[in-house]
Amino acid sequence: MSKLSTQQRHALILDVVTRKGECRLEDLSQLVQVSIATMRRDIATLESRGLVERTWGGVCVATPVKYLPSFLDSSKKHAPEKRAIAAVAASLVQPGMVIGLSGGSSCTELARWLRGKKITVVTNALNVAMELYSHGHTKVIVAGGQLNMYSYELVGDNVRQTLQEHRLDLAFLGCTGITPEFGFSMRDEPEAIAARVVCQAAERCYVLADHSKVGKHTLTRFATVRQVTGLITDDGVAEHHRQALEQAGLKVMVAPALV
Repeated sequence: MSKLSTQQRHALILDVVTRKGECRLEDLSQLVQVSIATMRRDIATLESRGLVERTWGGVCVATPVKYLPSFLDSSKKHAPEKRAIAAVAASLVQPGMVIGLSGGSSCTELARWLRGKKITVVTNALNVAMELYSHGHTKVIVAGGQLNMYSYELVGDNVRQTLQEHRLDLAFLGCTGITPEFGFSMRDEPEAIAARVVCQAAERCYVLADHSKVGKHTLTRFATVRQVTGLITDDGVAEHHRQALEQAGLKVMVAPALV
């Protein structure tokens, strides 16, 4: 590898840490071909910008929110798959776009991939807003409302009023269940209503969900399979589930595992 500039090193370090979630300092030092001392300085700079956090002997993606155990447990399930899904979703985002982003662990992961991009993010999730906080070019608009007891999302009429005032180029939504017959569903009605509003405000809407959500339906539907642009899932999705969804008219994008 040819000698990289400081800016190039920082970009490479951030890309690797974002893809893997956590890395050892020695591994990064060998990859970038700099001394451990230089790598520590690079990590300190990235940490000061709120992009990474130092761990014992390594570094991980920064998480500015002190999450409740229930959310952390959900985030840890299929974490590599969620990072792969986020990578595909992030590749669809272009500078200058207005992006709608709901809550949930997959959308939270996507928020980390969108840090610093020259975009506007409209979200009803307090944690998503905090994940994007103070990251330069990224403008964040939070839809007000009542805090949902099951998540960090704001729900209610204020969400609808905020979204009526904005045009979204793209929207990314999480879900708790997907079937060809019932469509995309949430575990409670307020979450589903908020997701429905975000979906309706967007020119294109993608649902982000790991394979464990496919084949399940939960309490309240927010969209049929034909009312969204596509589903982004991981390569663990069963072939018969994928075929059934595609036969029902849904575009299924399978995210390859990250290396």
